[in-house]
This record gives sequence, C-alpha cells and structure tokens, in this order.
Amino acid sequence: RNLKNAFRLELAVNGLHIAIVDDVVTTGSTVAELSRLLLRSGAASVQVWCLCRTL
Repeated sequence: RNLKNAFRLELAVNGLHIAIVDDVVTTGSTVAELSRLLLRSGAASVQVWCLCRTL
C-alpha cells in the first residue's frame, strides 16, 4: 500500500523485455509494484534478478 503509485516511467516500454536488478529482495513489494507499472505500460515481460532473497 505504501508503494502504490510511487513510481512513474519517463520512457516508453512497449514490447520491451525488462529485467529489474536488485541486490536483496526482502518483501518483494518494490519489485512487484515496478513490475505492475511496467506491464500496465506495455512491457512484453518483466523478470526480477537478485543476488539474495530473504525469507
């Protein structure tokens, strides 16, 4: 809820395959909100790449 509408795009992403790179993913809230924004904006796919994920 805290991240809802926290991000905006300045470039078109229509049809692009995008990777979000993060060092540590904890709750996943940030990458989830970014992914939603990118997909709603026309990205073909979104992958999340991280070095460590906490449980």
